[in-house]
Amino acid sequence: MKFALQTLRLRSIIVAIVCGLLLSLATGFIENQPEASIMMFKYYGHPLVWRVTKLFEPTEYRLDSLAIDAAFWIIISFLAVILIERLKLKVGFKYETLLLPLVLFVPLGLVMDFVHEFGHALWGTAVGGRLTYMQIAYFQIYPRLAITPQFQLGLVEVTGLTTEFASGLMSLGGSLTTNIVSWLLALILLKASLGHKTKVALKILGFFGVFDLPLYVIFPQIGLRHWIFWGGCQPEPLIGARKMGIPDSAFYIMVALTTLGLIFIYFRPLWEKTNEWIRIFLGIAQSKRKGDLEKSTTGASNFYFQSN
Repeated sequence: MKFALQTLRLRSIIVAIVCGLLLSLATGFIENQPEASIMMFKYYGHPLVWRVTKLFEPTEYRLDSLAIDAAFWIIISFLAVILIERLKLKVGFKYETLLLPLVLFVPLGLVMDFVHEFGHALWGTAVGGRLTYMQIAYFQIYPRLAITPQFQLGLVEVTGLTTEFASGLMSLGGSLTTNIVSWLLALILLKASLGHKTKVALKILGFFGVFDLPLYVIFPQIGLRHWIFWGGCQPEPLIGARKMGIPDSAFYIMVALTTLGLIFIYFRPLWEKTNEWIRIFLGIAQSKRKGDLEKSTTGASNFYFQSN
């Protein structure tokens, strides 16, 4: 038993180290442009920049920053491995159940990223604008299909918008479209009879749609990007709503309601479990109150008989 535990710990450490190193190296392809930067320099790496490309000079590698990034991602990976091991022990969780979501996570994330940018283009052209450019990751979608050397999580350029309302709707349109798509996917999940793999794929798509709008509103206001390290650094949907004349309070309420509704559908088992815990807690509290009341009544009766 002791040997098995040692083997498990060693395996967890090795997995965390490998995943952490791979993640830190992978961030070397994700741009992390600082507020103050030199023109024609591109900065990559998260949370610290460790790779800098220069237009007419060799690429600079900051090994000390890479080491810190690797340590950061190893710690994150180790915590994730511990969580997975706990789930495996407590609820019979299997690594195989994670395989399909892990394989689909990035490509389906890019699909929903395309939906977001397409939403900008759709609403922008609907109010009189003209689409001039669209890019997802390293892929230029419009005006022609091409692979670009510059990474952009998502970029759309729409020209010809003549009013603040039109500009606001175009800005809000990206997250608005992913939110609408998430509701459509939720209805499909509720009504249609689907296979396991199809359900997993739709839930992953829905996951990105559920959190696209609220995270884009909240994170940039506390110094983070849309998706923590990636994406826009301005609360694009909120700015768009303001341009359209929507009061902040009304917009926040709408975001909260639609997000809670989607979370209830996509994470229904969690809500059911929470509801069960609430009922148990209320039942215990009610039983305790009833018991205290019976004790109080008994005590009052005894006092009455003694006084007579």
